[in-house]
Parts: sequence; structure tokens; C-alpha cells
Amino acid sequence: MNASNRGETDPLVAFVEARIADDERIAMSVAEISPTADREFCTWMTTFVLDPGRYIVAVDYQRVLADCAAKRRMVAAYLEVESHPSWNYAAAADYMETVVRDIAGIYADHPDYREEWRELGPLT
Repeated sequence: MNASNRGETDPLVAFVEARIADDERIAMSVAEISPTADREFCTWMTTFVLDPGRYIVAVDYQRVLADCAAKRRMVAAYLEVESHPSWNYAAAADYMETVVRDIAGIYADHPDYREEWRELGPLT
């Protein structure tokens, strides 16, 4: 299975990609209503785009977008080594799966998160 198809069938990858997309959507919504395009640290309060009854503090949406891009690169690296046919890539794939599991753990309070994705203990 090639890397581009792997993300469509792997529940862990699909979960992480969906959460990244959520974060990007919220950050882009904040960018649209931002009182400034200043790339320095900026903070203000606004209604929560996906739930107008709640308020969020909008903090540095540019950093959120950069964070999303970095997470996407980590997932892509995992898919690349995981789908490589050489057994030499097995250790790298195991390590990168741990990284993707750690990313998923950021969203452990999401209803679609699976406990089996939780990493046990530090990386060795």
C-alpha cells in the first residue's frame, strides 16, 4: 500500500489528519476576524467560531498554522517510512508511529480518540 492510500485506511492517521484540519479551520477563521495582521504575539477574545455560545482567547493564529504544517510533515514522514518495502525502515516506522501517537494524544479528549493509541512511557 502506498503512503497516499495508507492515510485513508489507518484510523490513527485519519484521526490525526482530521484534528489538524480542525485546528487549521479554527485558525483560519480567527485570521479572518483578526484585528491585526501583525506577526508578533497577539491576543484578543472572540466568540468561538464553531460554538457562538462560547468564547475563546485567540492567540497567535500564525503559530497554530505553523504547528499544523509541522504535524502534517511528521505524519507524511511516518507514512513514507511505514510504506517503504525495505525491512531496514521498520525501526524508523516504529519510531515515527510513536510520534504520530503522541500527536494523537494531544487530542485525547476528543470523542474519536482511542485509548489503544496512548503511548506508554517515554521513548527509548
